[in-house]
Amino acid sequence: MTKRETPETRTLVQILEEAIAKEHDSYEYYAKAARQSGKPTVKRMFLHLAEMEKGHLAELNKQLDYVKAQIIVDSAITGGS
Repeated sequence: MTKRETPETRTLVQILEEAIAKEHDSYEYYAKAARQSGKPTVKRMFLHLAEMEKGHLAELNKQLDYVKAQIIVDSAITGGS
């Protein structure tokens, strides 16, 4: 843990990073299922689910960037303590 991270913010960063990894795994799972599907309707469903996971990934990455930026701002305001 760096000086800029409190146990609370480090935990939040870790949670978001874990969630991002899980969403990525879900995306890969649905994309693979779509590739392996022989039925067009099933393939469309899996592709739709994969796209939803991409949206979740984008939102989680946005939130992670915000939290990391906030850690820096908070550190600058408090003098790094």
